[in-house]
Amino acid sequence: MNKLKEIVLKKIKNDPWLTLVFLLWLIGLFLRIYRLDQLLGFYYDQGRDALKAAEMVSLKDLPAIGPTTGLSGIFLGPFWFYLIAPFYFIGQGNPAIAAAFVGLFDSFSVILLYLFGREFFNKKTGLIAAFLWATSYYLVRSSRWFSNPSPVPFFTLLLMLGLGKWLIKKKDRWLVVVFTCLAIITQLEAASAVFYYPAILLMVLIFKINLKKLLASKWLWIGTIIFLLFLIPQGLFEVKNNFLMTKNLLGFFTGKVNSDSGRSWAIPTIEIIGERINYYYSTFFTKIDPNMVIARFLAIGWLLSLAILLFIAKKKSGFLLVSIFLVTPIIALFFFVGNYGNLYDYYLTGFFPAFILLFAFVLAKAYWFLLLPFWLSFIWQNGKLDYYYLIAGVDGPTHITMGNQMQTIEWVCRDADGRAFNVDTYVPPVIPYSWDYLWQYYGRKTGCRPADERQELLYTVWEVNPDRPQFLENWLERQAGIGTILKETRFGGIGVEQRRRINE
Repeated sequence: MNKLKEIVLKKIKNDPWLTLVFLLWLIGLFLRIYRLDQLLGFYYDQGRDALKAAEMVSLKDLPAIGPTTGLSGIFLGPFWFYLIAPFYFIGQGNPAIAAAFVGLFDSFSVILLYLFGREFFNKKTGLIAAFLWATSYYLVRSSRWFSNPSPVPFFTLLLMLGLGKWLIKKKDRWLVVVFTCLAIITQLEAASAVFYYPAILLMVLIFKINLKKLLASKWLWIGTIIFLLFLIPQGLFEVKNNFLMTKNLLGFFTGKVNSDSGRSWAIPTIEIIGERINYYYSTFFTKIDPNMVIARFLAIGWLLSLAILLFIAKKKSGFLLVSIFLVTPIIALFFFVGNYGNLYDYYLTGFFPAFILLFAFVLAKAYWFLLLPFWLSFIWQNGKLDYYYLIAGVDGPTHITMGNQMQTIEWVCRDADGRAFNVDTYVPPVIPYSWDYLWQYYGRKTGCRPADERQELLYTVWEVNPDRPQFLENWLERQAGIGTILKETRFGGIGVEQRRRINE
């Protein structure tokens, strides 16, 4: 313990800014885990994952594949399930505890941004990047989205650090970190990871890696073995299922899956180029300017500054590495027309750290008095949104989070008062995985859960559906033919009714 204390004190003495970085990490951690028991979005994906984690904890199932993707017949690797299962075990099934551990991963991105910035740019860049990541409203909200893309930025930063140590510092042992992180990210979010491979290949060419020396490195082969070990469960699944995912993946790349046009890649039209530029603009700059008040000026100033710094910056290696990492998906997505033309923010989740580093790099080079308007705007907008989000109640007319979900379950159990009951549930995605898990979790704690056998006492639980209200109306009409309402109440965007079944 004393030795560890000596090491920490020595590090702080050599770099006093580490104390400030530690404070930023604490702020980032607080923003990511505060009131998760109330504000955690626990919906279809989260319920599905929780049910799988419960099966793993009870040793009923050890999955070989992970969550489904947006592409038909293609699944992610099982790493996400194996990552969250121990946290569900530690939290005795509480989703908020498991989500807090995942938020902890993202909070460490604050420290990694500083370390990467300090080593491959300068300390000021690292500190600014750490501050932006810790406090940006949309980055905080993204980290609190308890789903498989959530840990991607943390592992991406580890990957980038490994690439920098290997390509720039010539430390081959970091290849183990590179391959391990690449395997994990591929399992967590393939839509991001698909662009990592060409980016890394481009880096290898630009940094002129000696292929003969690389092939002779033991670290390359250790890393390769680790990467392949991660693929074993999916490989076994593929063999068992006649290479289902491989066929579907090839079908996707050739435009036979998730495509109306029969193509997944095409020369972009002027219209597509315009759409993509607007997509990049809104996706990246909302992380800096959430209300898009001064985003246009920021974008123009940032791009012009980057172009100038490309020529005058003394340390170009780190700048080049991060730029390649960010530009690769931006260029590739201009040609992407698959998935019915849909692009989502999480496609670029893994590239947010690179953007933040390059944005911080520009800020670090500017004069402080020029930055004062920016910092006032950033702190005011993001600070206000962070504050109002963290103190928000759960009683808004369309609000649905774990807070009012648990209120609903507790009301049902109090109202039933020991009587056996059934529950019918309506949620917009049709399958109520979230409610299935929450009843399972609450039932283990209290013994109160819906009966499997048909009961006279029935509770109908429904979530508002602002996009398609007619679906909820039709469901409630069908429920009227099943049971008569005796009591009803609302908890934010959730309605609950006590009914007595109509004798058939």
